[in-house]
Amino acid sequence: MTLYTNDTLCAMTGILPATLRSWRRAGLVPHTGNCRGIYSSQTFARVRYVLDLTNTGDTLAEIHRLLNAPHRYRRSGWQCRTEEVLTQLGHSATDELNRLLRTLGTHYSGEAFVNSLLRPLNLWLRHDDRPGAALRLARFHTAVLHHAGRVMALSERQKSVPIFLETASTTDETEIWLEAIRLTGQGCRVELSPNVTHVPAVPTRNYEHHLVWCGAGISRDMKQHFIRKREQDYPVMLCGTNTQECVFPLT
Repeated sequence: MTLYTNDTLCAMTGILPATLRSWRRAGLVPHTGNCRGIYSSQTFARVRYVLDLTNTGDTLAEIHRLLNAPHRYRRSGWQCRTEEVLTQLGHSATDELNRLLRTLGTHYSGEAFVNSLLRPLNLWLRHDDRPGAALRLARFHTAVLHHAGRVMALSERQKSVPIFLETASTTDETEIWLEAIRLTGQGCRVELSPNVTHVPAVPTRNYEHHLVWCGAGISRDMKQHFIRKREQDYPVMLCGTNTQECVFPLT
């Protein structure tokens, strides 16, 4: 029978140890049952199943009802999580907003938290023209920066994969921080160069992985620089929503 350590299980499912602990506390995943923290293949399958369920955006309590009392289950999904954040953006204190993001970031995988909640919400807020929209967007950006700083600092204490994330271009000021949160949620330790300078950034240490975020294209000189680096077996990769070469990428 295949056995898994806590770190291996988290790495294979793309979740953080804190997320696994929250699932255990919610009664969704059984404890190891041994002092060494070793999980069985049955528990691994259960974690994968719970991951699929949380990817729908339901709360942990709702998923617990689905697993244990299906007749009482009522789905809420990401739309309800979005409305919860919007409510906090409009009416709550900053501490309450930060606490909500911290809770959501722990209950869901980094991939789902960012791609199913934060990124769509960021785009929606930037197209919102109702009264108070500018304030809500500003509060959202500040909360994202606070959350990113927190999880990136925590990752420094963990056995995390080191990654250098460089910004070549963005479509807005928030998206690079969302990517940092997503990568951290997958078990990475991210050093971020958030400013667009059109000059290759210099990491503070050696990295096995160097990602270049291109939200709105990349200049010819920058792209040629990274192509040459890659030909020299330097581990660099372009990522983002638009990796096309352009003359003047947006910032």
